[in-house]
Amino acid sequence: MNESVNENTETPTAAETVTDTPQDAAQTPQETTQDTPQDTPQGAPESYDFSAFCTDGAELDEVKAAEFSEVLKAAGMTQAQASAVTEYGLAYAREIAAEVSRQAAEAQTAEVESWGNEARETLGADFDKTVAKAAIGVTVMEREIPELRAMLDATGVGNRVEAIRLFAAIGGMVGEDTGRATGQTAASGDAADFYDNTNFDLY
Repeated sequence: MNESVNENTETPTAAETVTDTPQDAAQTPQETTQDTPQDTPQGAPESYDFSAFCTDGAELDEVKAAEFSEVLKAAGMTQAQASAVTEYGLAYAREIAAEVSRQAAEAQTAEVESWGNEARETLGADFDKTVAKAAIGVTVMEREIPELRAMLDATGVGNRVEAIRLFAAIGGMVGEDTGRATGQTAASGDAADFYDNTNFDLY
């Protein structure tokens, strides 16, 4: 009876067990990852075109463009996405530049006003008389330097006490009668017009 049981029972061999293992399960992780792209992320072009942003004669900085392209490529951005990001960045940069320019202009205005206040304090009671002579001096020097008044107006340097004294000395050499310089006598408005960027009526 024991012999009958042994004949009817079949034990699977090791070889048969291995053969029954599914082929897909035998694949290693290394074989699976071989199909994953390793280079350019999906959607990112090999290179980006920034020529649309080079307007009004602007030239593209190739080095910076290449560095920026690597960042965009690593993020997997398409050309359209890269252009949108670039446009936003340029607009933001223009806003920053405008704000810096505004603050610089305000700082210059404040500085020019401080020069005027310092000149009035330094010259004291002689302020009006000195400025009147300075206006004559500017008028005389404009014969040789036509853009002199424009320079004083643009820079505000005419508010400095040193400049006022310098042109007053020139005006003093000419004399109170400015006929030698302009063909007419100095009017009270000459002092106020010493240079247009200063309102001497405030002093």
